[in-house]
Amino acid sequence: MAVIDLDDAVRAAVARQLKIAPDRLTVDTDLTSLGLDDDATAFGVIEAVEDVLDVRFPDDFLDGLHTYGQLTSAVRIAVGG
Repeated sequence: MAVIDLDDAVRAAVARQLKIAPDRLTVDTDLTSLGLDDDATAFGVIEAVEDVLDVRFPDDFLDGLHTYGQLTSAVRIAVGG
């Protein structure tokens, strides 16, 4: 089984889905500034992260998350890492 770096995997999936450079994603990056206030965009990002990590999140996973740092923390908690 291959070991992946969770932070790198999430960063790459989010950046690829949003068509932005991965270095634009910092812990303080506001998710709405990335377009994640749009349901279709948010769904696409979560689906991309789910695919790369081979996990599933609830539909309301992004509710209450405001920054990229909060997103990565929530992913880490959800996958037990």
